Amino acid sequence: MAAAAAAGITIVQSRADGAFVDRGSDAILGSAGSLLAPSALMWWLWVPAMAGWLGYALYQWLPRQRSNPRHERFGWLILASQILAFAWLLTVASGSSGVLLAVAAAQITVGLVAVHSMNLRPPSSSMEGILTDVPLGLSLAAGVLSLVTIIGFLLTRSEADLAGWGGTVWALVGLITVMVGTTMICMTDRGHLSVALAIVWGLCCVAVERLTGAPDSIGIGVGAAVAAFLVLVSAGSRRHQVDHERRRNERRNGGRSQPDPAELASA
Repeated sequence: MAAAAAAGITIVQSRADGAFVDRGSDAILGSAGSLLAPSALMWWLWVPAMAGWLGYALYQWLPRQRSNPRHERFGWLILASQILAFAWLLTVASGSSGVLLAVAAAQITVGLVAVHSMNLRPPSSSMEGILTDVPLGLSLAAGVLSLVTIIGFLLTRSEADLAGWGGTVWALVGLITVMVGTTMICMTDRGHLSVALAIVWGLCCVAVERLTGAPDSIGIGVGAAVAAFLVLVSAGSRRHQVDHERRRNERRNGGRSQPDPAELASA
């Protein structure tokens, strides 16, 4: 029911111009709201998340999945993410910055708990990973990008200039924070490519908007592109490192991913 409701509001929320959010300069998530505001195309990352959640709703009902203990943990996390996505879409329509800020913070909290759970309980199959881990990763990335966009909008509207550094410097600080935080997440488990790719997509949308839109800023545009590249490299290198270690262990153990318990007992 939650997956169907979230997918339904996504369809209703999509606008005639192909955007989920208002693009105006006075809109909270508008592309002209601040130097950190991405193009409206970024929010299309909700589409694969909703598709994954609909697929999971069917997948976890399969007879062979009813005894899968992983669903007992991840089912609740996915439900919480769906409810928050539903709240995000409704709040964007209402235009309440305070509520949207709280929803984004809650998305990040649930997403970080999900990442910790993924590290402790990896999926048993590729399909399970696609339908559970990927949508949760996309939801976490959407929360991070929403939070940064909202904070940038509020600071720009209030004409805040903390420490007298100027808007460009603080925008660069925001980009560095997103890059470092995402890199830390991607250096765990197998790189969490869904989180990395979603953040890269968002940073690329920021770069394009700052280089071609208004307000324009070559420094922020280039900085966002560099941050996206570094996130992608860190996640890809972590995935390569873990896969290489796994293949080396399989060769060492005669094609088995884990040593034979009998061999360990005899040793």
